[in-house]
Amino acid sequence: MGIKSLSFLFCAAILLGNCNISFSEEIPLRIDGIIVSTDEAKRHLVVNYEIPATGEREEVEFEVGEGAGFKDFKKLSQLKKGDLVSLDYLDQKPYPKALYIIHIPLKKTFFTHQEIAEALMKVKANQKNADVSKN
Repeated sequence: MGIKSLSFLFCAAILLGNCNISFSEEIPLRIDGIIVSTDEAKRHLVVNYEIPATGEREEVEFEVGEGAGFKDFKKLSQLKKGDLVSLDYLDQKPYPKALYIIHIPLKKTFFTHQEIAEALMKVKANQKNADVSKN
């Protein structure tokens, strides 16, 4: 390497060393759950959801930022206890931050996640049994 190349790399390292560059962006997470409560004044929302790996239920309180998006409703106060929602959020402290909330009307709900998973497991088991009987 020539002296010009080394000088360029040295200057670039110094300049970039003072920059606060981050290559890791937070990835939004999603849960589907049931509204427990809403607080329009504090912009908080409590959702009860099922942990897929364990089947246990958990309640989580979310902060709903001013820039959060809503689908099928306009204000937090329109969400009522027992309503179904799908929620995109960032896992932050002290409260996870809701980014996008979708209200799921009951008339659009046909199957639960558990019912879909059970149906898929039955299909896989039937395929496995069919493969075994062929051999």
